[in-house]
Amino acid sequence: MASNVTRLYQAVLRDPSVPISIPLCRTFSDWIVGKGFPPADAGGPRVETEVDGARLTMERHGDCGRYTLEEPRGEGHLCTRVTYAESVPGMTGWVVVTVDRHGEGEAMVANAPGFLPAYLRTARITDGGVHVEDGPVALDEDDVQRFVHTMTEPRRRVPIVVVSVDPQNPGAGRARADYLAGAAAGASLVVQLTDQRAQDRFNKAMGSELGVFGGGIRTYVTPFDAGDERYPYRHPPMGGAMIRDQGIAALNRVVDGVIGETARRKLPDDVQQTLRIVYRVLAGRAEPSEIATAVAPRPAKSALTREELRRRMAAMIQRPAPSVIGAVIEKPVATKGSVGVEAGAAVTNGAITAEAGPAAANGAVAVGTETATANGVTAVEAAANGVITAEAGPAVANGAVAVEAAANGAATAGTGPDAGEGAVAVKSAPAAVPAPDLEELARTVANRVIRELRGELETALGLATSSGTTGGDSGRLLREIRMLGAHLSGLRDVVTERRRDELLVQAEDESDRLATEVESLRDEHRLLQEEYAEAVTSTRKLSERVRWLERTLAEAGQPVYGVTGEQPVFEPANLTEALLEARENLHHIVVGDTDGVAARLDLDHPAQCRTWAAKAWDALRALDDFAKARSRGEFAGGFYDWCAHGSPGRFTIPTGMLSMRESKTVASRHKFSAPRTFAVPPEVNPIGQVLMEAHIKLRPIGYPAPRMYFHDDSGGATGKIWIGYLGDHLPNTRTN
Repeated sequence: MASNVTRLYQAVLRDPSVPISIPLCRTFSDWIVGKGFPPADAGGPRVETEVDGARLTMERHGDCGRYTLEEPRGEGHLCTRVTYAESVPGMTGWVVVTVDRHGEGEAMVANAPGFLPAYLRTARITDGGVHVEDGPVALDEDDVQRFVHTMTEPRRRVPIVVVSVDPQNPGAGRARADYLAGAAAGASLVVQLTDQRAQDRFNKAMGSELGVFGGGIRTYVTPFDAGDERYPYRHPPMGGAMIRDQGIAALNRVVDGVIGETARRKLPDDVQQTLRIVYRVLAGRAEPSEIATAVAPRPAKSALTREELRRRMAAMIQRPAPSVIGAVIEKPVATKGSVGVEAGAAVTNGAITAEAGPAAANGAVAVGTETATANGVTAVEAAANGVITAEAGPAVANGAVAVEAAANGAATAGTGPDAGEGAVAVKSAPAAVPAPDLEELARTVANRVIRELRGELETALGLATSSGTTGGDSGRLLREIRMLGAHLSGLRDVVTERRRDELLVQAEDESDRLATEVESLRDEHRLLQEEYAEAVTSTRKLSERVRWLERTLAEAGQPVYGVTGEQPVFEPANLTEALLEARENLHHIVVGDTDGVAARLDLDHPAQCRTWAAKAWDALRALDDFAKARSRGEFAGGFYDWCAHGSPGRFTIPTGMLSMRESKTVASRHKFSAPRTFAVPPEVNPIGQVLMEAHIKLRPIGYPAPRMYFHDDSGGATGKIWIGYLGDHLPNTRTN
C-alpha cells in the first residue's frame, strides 16, 4: 500500500457455500441501504452509485466480484472493500474484507463493517482452521476440553478473546462479549465463560500464567500451545478492575488489539495467488477460468516421457567414434545385403561394443550360443576372466558362427568376407591354464546380455540406422540445438540480472522505510518507558497516601481529608540505591552480597533500572512488613498468602510477581541449583548456605528479566528474610 494508505481492518473468510455471491450480496445490500444507498443489483457486471459524497462500486464477472464503498472522512476517505472468489477444485471459496484509510489526518480506528455478523450467519464460515461465529460463544465446563483443541488448531488465523466471569457483576460478561463480537466480527472469535466452574476448568487447562479471571479479558493470538508457551504476555490480558473503571474505552482497546493483530497478517498463499487473477478478471485482462488453473495441481512428468524424449534427441545426433569403455559405434561395411551386427567386449572391464553394417546375410541380429541358422548371425566370445568379444562381419553365406575363447585375456574371432557359404571359423588363443567350460560360460554371458543390455543394443541399432540415413540433417539439428541453448543461456542471464537489479532497488527502498520505522518505534518506546516510570512513581505515592489515610482513620475513628502524609516517599533511582536503603531502614531484611550484579543491570539498562528499582523497593518493603508480622506472631501464613489476602495498611505486591518454587529440573540439577545457592548464617542453615527457590520477577518476560531471590526465615531463629540475589535472570533449562 502507498504511504498515505493505512490498513485499519482485514478479515479472510472461507465460505463453502455455492455460490458465495448470493448471501454476500444480500447482506452487503442490507448494510448499504442503511447508509442511504439503493438496494444492490447482483446481476449487473458493474454498478456505480454516489450518495452524499460516498461512492459505491459493485463489480462482478463470472465466479468473482468486488464491492467497494468509499466514504469521506476528514481530509481523506475510508475505503471498505469486499472481494470474493467462488470455490473451485483445490480451493474453498474465499472472501477478503478490508478497511483502509486514505489521506492524511488524525489517527482513526475502524471496527468490523456492519454487514459481517449477518453474513457470518449464512453458513459455517471459517478462517481456514476454525469456525468464525457471528456472536460470542458461551463456553460451559463440559465444552472446555473441546475448545482447547480449537485454540491450538495450527491453521487458526484469528485471535480468540476470552471473557471471564465478573464476581462483582455476573451479568456484565455477556454484555462485554456481545460488544466485542460485533466490533471485531470476522477478525476474532469471542468466547464467554458461563460460570465459575467453567472458568476454573479453563484456567486449569491453560496453566498458572495463561488464565483469565476476576472479570478480566484475555486475547490468545496464534500460534498457541499452553504447554510450550514461553512468553505468556504475548497473549495480552486486561484486568477486571480496568474494565469496570473505563467501560467501553477498555473494551475498545481490546478490539484495537485484535483488529491490529489481523490487519497486518499476510494473506494465505492460495488467496494471494488468486486475488491477483481476480483483479485482472474484473479489469477484463483475464478469463475467470484462470482462477481454477492457478490452483490446479500440476502433474509431474513421467519417466516414460523423459525416456522417449531422450531417445528422440539421441536419434537426431550423429554419435562420434568411441574412445572410452562402453561406447556404441556404427560403421558401414561396403558389402551388399541386409543389416549385420558386430559386437565385441573390451578386454579389461567387460564392456560391450556393437558395430553394425550392411552384410550379405539375411540380416537378423542374434546373440546366443546356438549355431547360426541360415537366416541369422550369432557371435559369442568368452574368456575365463569375464572378457567378451564378439564380431560378425560381412558374410557371403546365409549365416556364420564365430566363437573365440581365451583363458586369461582377450580373444579375437571373426568370419571374414572370404568365407564360404555356411562357413564356420574358430580361433583360440593359447591358454596358460586349463580352459573352462566354454559352452556354459557362453550361455551365462549371453543370458546376462539379453536380460540387462538388450535395450541398449536396440537403441544402438536405431541410432546406427538413423545415422546412416539422416547424417546431414542430424548435424544441422545439432548445430541449431547448440545455438538455441546458447541463446537461452544468454536470455536467462539477462533476465536474472534485470530481476536482481529490481529486487535490489526494492530491498533498498524497503530497508530505508524499515530503518525509519524502527527509529520511530525506538523513540516511542523510549517515551513510553519514561511515561511508565512516572506512572509507577505516581502510583506508589498514591498508594502510600491511601495506606497512611487508612491507618490514620483506623486510629482516629473519624474521616480525614486533605491531610498530607508525614513521611516522605522514598524513590530509588536504581537498584543499588534500593539495596542501600533496605540495609539502613528495613530491619527485618538482610541483603547479601549482590550489589555487583545489581549495579551491572543499572549500568547496562539505564532507561529501565528506575522502574525495576521501584518494584524491587516495593518488594523489599513487603518482605520486611511480612517478616515483622510473622516474627511477632501476628501472621501465620507464607509470603504468598500475605500478598494474596492483604488487608488495609499492609505492604504487599501483586502475586503475579511471585514464584515460590523452581521447576523440578532446576531444583534437582546441580548445573542450575548451584547458581541459586547463597550464603546464610549457621542459625539459618548449619552448612552456611541454602538453595533459594522463591523469587520475585521484576520483569515477567523479555530481556533482560531481573529476579530477586530470597529465603524466608521469619518464622525461624533469626525472624528475618534473607536476600541472596538481585540481578539478571539466572540460567535455567531455556537459557542453557
